[in-house]
Amino acid sequence: MADRPIELPHLRALIGLRVRYLGDDCTVVEVLDEPPTLVLEAANHPTIHADAHGRATKLGRGNHLVRVLSPDRLALGNDLLLLELLD
Repeated sequence: MADRPIELPHLRALIGLRVRYLGDDCTVVEVLDEPPTLVLEAANHPTIHADAHGRATKLGRGNHLVRVLSPDRLALGNDLLLLELLD
């Protein structure tokens, strides 16, 4: 098995980090396991959240999903390279 340069414990340490992504100030709120993905919560743009039936129920914060690795898993994902650290 090849060595993986980025492991989940390394990524989980990023939770709480403030970043700018596509012009939105965001906070890393979660890390998804497979494929490794950062979940960013946008502070600037509220969005309407729907219930299980698709009806608008509340106003909340928007989310962005940022893949950590490229599809072939040999390089960093392009979206990850767009993150700008704010902290």
